[in-house]
Amino acid sequence: MKQIVAFVLLTFTLSTAMADDEESRRIQGIESNGSDCIWIRTVRDYTTLDDRNLLIRGSGKRTYLVTLLHRSFDLRSAIGLGFSSRDDQLCPFGGDSIVFDGLSRESVGIRAITEVTEEQAEQLMVHFGKKAPKEQEAPAPRPVKGAEVEELD
Repeated sequence: MKQIVAFVLLTFTLSTAMADDEESRRIQGIESNGSDCIWIRTVRDYTTLDDRNLLIRGSGKRTYLVTLLHRSFDLRSAIGLGFSSRDDQLCPFGGDSIVFDGLSRESVGIRAITEVTEEQAEQLMVHFGKKAPKEQEAPAPRPVKGAEVEELD
């Protein structure tokens, strides 16, 4: 009986995690399973998007979407970021991780790093509620044939 309950819970947990990842990718329109690397010495700034995703800005106006292996509540309240890597690059493979300097010193592995354009970074900021969407002007009405006004006598 315990094995059945454990199997059901494991299946539910895995399906929820997979649905969460698919939903995240579908909404953003950005493939978030990249294998890009970031030179650690070029990291200039970061923006926390939620408890699993952040944007890291590097040199030359390069911006990267970094997705963590699991959710971290320390990500939103972290005072600063540190990196744990075996070389000078931060990559989503090889055991590299991000260390959050806050109330507790938590280290979380990296699932994916994807370089994004400025437009995609803007789209991510809007999607995660970090920026208000830009106001778009309503298109001018097109003339409709046959919509003229007739005068009655």
